[in-house]
Order: sequence, then structure tokens, then C-alpha cells
Amino acid sequence: MNYQTILYEVSQNILTITINRPKTYNALSTSTKDELSNAFQRGNEDKNVKAIIIKGVGDKAFCSGQDLKESQHVSKETADKWVDEFDKLYRIIRKVEKPIIASINGFSTGSGLQLALLADIRISKKSAKYGMTEINVGLPCVIGSTMFWEVMGKSRTIDLILTGRLIKADEAREYGLITRVVDDEKLESETLKLANELASKPPVALAINKRRFNQISEYNFNSCMEYAIEAHTLGYQSGEPQKMMKEFFEKRSS
Repeated sequence: MNYQTILYEVSQNILTITINRPKTYNALSTSTKDELSNAFQRGNEDKNVKAIIIKGVGDKAFCSGQDLKESQHVSKETADKWVDEFDKLYRIIRKVEKPIIASINGFSTGSGLQLALLADIRISKKSAKYGMTEINVGLPCVIGSTMFWEVMGKSRTIDLILTGRLIKADEAREYGLITRVVDDEKLESETLKLANELASKPPVALAINKRRFNQISEYNFNSCMEYAIEAHTLGYQSGEPQKMMKEFFEKRSS
């Protein structure tokens, strides 16, 4: 595949996948999701790759989530196909049997935070911010709610999902959303150090561990993906997401 929205680089057994859409704060378009699916599958099949880093280009955002310029045009008739894009990408990442590190260099919100949560270890710079902000544009947060529930339980999940508020890196680590926090200027070096450490581990044992991690969460993952289609169909049928996203773009352009 000829990548247009991501960068793919292998160096000394470490694959770095970089979302390369700085003008959109590295938002996930349909083509970006397709390219990420291909990149993770390719990395998993490459015997030279021992560990994978996922990050966003620049210093402002890891990934700001779904590209709203696309999602504002989703309808009740196309909601299922839209959810299927995430289903495909997330299942491919979950099946990767090599360690994945999310190196979080800025905002990580919505499906961008979901992408980070699919990684095995999340290392963040101190100034990064996190949130499932879908409620602010009228979108239900089914997949994000499920992922949150697994890592931080009921009370904190409900708080963050219903308010859509952003939290700083230290609070995100306290909640279990991220694993490690480092000074901003040390993110790249600490990420590479961790990737080399993981790449040195016995690959068969590592792969078996990852299979087990996925077995534990498989039922909830399948359930949330199934309900996500119903939820987004109902949401778009109401017209609320379209209305809220229109207001969002109007405010941003004023």
C-alpha cells in the first residue's frame, strides 16, 4: 500500500507507525483507518519487527479521534459501515502478537484515545491531555465506555463519558488510562528505550501472553461492537450528531 496519511518506518527491529495528518490534529479519516489496518497487519507479519510504536506527527496531538468532517455526513443508513471501519482496525490491532507502545505526544481524544488503549503500554508526555469527548458533538460512546470500564471501573467511566471533560497526564495515569508519564523532552528517548526492552523479550512467550489478554476481553469487545451499530444508527436517526457537529464547525469558523 502507498501510504498517504501515515508514515511507516522500520529501524533495528522497531516499527514506528506515525499518523501524519497535522492539520487535523492527526484525526482518523476512513483512509487513515484503512492505512493503519494495513500497517499493523504488515508489521505483525514482518519477522524483522519485534516491537511496534504508534504515535502522531508533531507535538500537539497523538490523535484527536474521528475526523468530524467525515462523520458529519454519516446517516442512519450508513452508520453500520462507519462502525465497521473501527471494527476492522481494532480487531487487527488486537491480533498483533508483538508488543505495541502508544507514544502519546499531545491530545488523545475520542477514538484517538481508543487507539492508544489498544496498545499494550502507553507512555505519555506530561503536557498531553485525554478524554472521550464524543458527547460534546452528540455521539454516543459505546466502544470508549467499554474500554474505560475495563481499566478504571464504573464511577470514573461514567464521570468522563457523560461530561466529555479532558484530564491531564498525571490524572490519566492515576486512573489507569496510561502507564507511564515522562517529561516532554524525554518522550522520544524513553519510548525507544522501552521498545528496545520489549523487542528483546522471548517472542513466543510474549505472543502467547497477548493472546490471553485478548481472550479475557473478547466477549466485551464483541458485545460493544455489536451494540455500537445500533447506538450510532439511533443517534444519527435522531439528527442530533449532525446538528451538534454543524454547530461545532460554525463556532470554529467564526
